[in-house]
Amino acid sequence: MALGCLALVGGPAAVNAGAQTTTTTAAPPTTTTTKPPFVDGNQYMSVSVDTVTGGGSASGSTYAGSCALENVFGQGAVVVFRMWGIANATGQPLVGAPGVNPNVASVTIEDLPGMTTPPTMNYSASDGYWTYGWKTSSATPIGAVPYQLVVTLDPVGAVYKNVSVRFVAKVSGKSKVEHKVVKVMISAKQPAESYTYTDAGLPSLLTINAKA
Repeated sequence: MALGCLALVGGPAAVNAGAQTTTTTAAPPTTTTTKPPFVDGNQYMSVSVDTVTGGGSASGSTYAGSCALENVFGQGAVVVFRMWGIANATGQPLVGAPGVNPNVASVTIEDLPGMTTPPTMNYSASDGYWTYGWKTSSATPIGAVPYQLVVTLDPVGAVYKNVSVRFVAKVSGKSKVEHKVVKVMISAKQPAESYTYTDAGLPSLLTINAKA
């Protein structure tokens, strides 16, 4: 995950040589833009996932910094996974405890080499996203790591609203306007829906290289 840069190439606008003037046109700028975080999801949620460098990497390592976007790490580095997103039904952010109004049951990472149990990501109320630090070692296999990240929403109960209905009734042969309160379902019950994000379809996969 490379950071973008902007390079400007140019020259003098004009050069005087006696009575003759030569004009040099600057070459157009070369621009490299940073791709936005990968966003995907399903009808229930939209998620954004990336990996960054993390503290805890070997001293002097190029991976020892904090939160620099990266998808190529050396053995022994700490790979920090980050995830954030929204619940499509409400437009609210994906939040877990101890956040306000949590709506996510769990976020786990599958298919990490050497991990028999999928690790669980933790929600940071101060940062507003989910993180997990994967500490690699000299035993971590080198090569691409096509991991999967599974987000599971909390189940949501059906939502009802009381509505006042106006109708005309016949009372003793006469018409009379009456009102009745009825309960109307606004949204149906939603089970604990899940979405699986996979790194396998990206052009640049998370990769572990041999320790330098």
